[in-house]
Amino acid sequence: MLGLNVDLQGLSRPRPAAVGGVARTVISRQRDDAFNFVARDFFANYPRWCPQVVELEPSEAAPARVGMTARQVTMERGIRSESTFEIVAVERPRLLALEGISEPFSSSYEFECAPDGATLIFTFELREIELSMRPFVKLIRAALQDGAEQIVENIRALLETGAPSAETADASG
Repeated sequence: MLGLNVDLQGLSRPRPAAVGGVARTVISRQRDDAFNFVARDFFANYPRWCPQVVELEPSEAAPARVGMTARQVTMERGIRSESTFEIVAVERPRLLALEGISEPFSSSYEFECAPDGATLIFTFELREIELSMRPFVKLIRAALQDGAEQIVENIRALLETGAPSAETADASG
């Protein structure tokens, strides 16, 4: 066109920057206890700290391990969303990481030793934002940050109130 001979096949569009949230909290429990509650018993406890999860179907029986996948259905502000994710890292006692398969997201739960227990660092990232949603990146970032802060607070509250693992509670009932 216009006399220009340009090979567009080799060009890639620039990807927009990822958008996410990061939150941390200190939990008055040992790092191993916090890690086990989140990572080992992930499929039993995840809906407890993330009440937006209304369905969760892991591909295999617990405990969570690298390569496992799960389908989740969330309901937030009346919007139903379904996605599939894979566990990409389980490094006892410090890391559980997930990657979206059907949606471009990643999340991680990192645990560090702290003088008063364990520090939990939760990260959630949307790797791509649809073109129609890009004008709302600031709002999306704020919502993801609020969500990350709520996640760590929910986990801290469950662990510090002595709430048993969902699997432990089921076994004793």
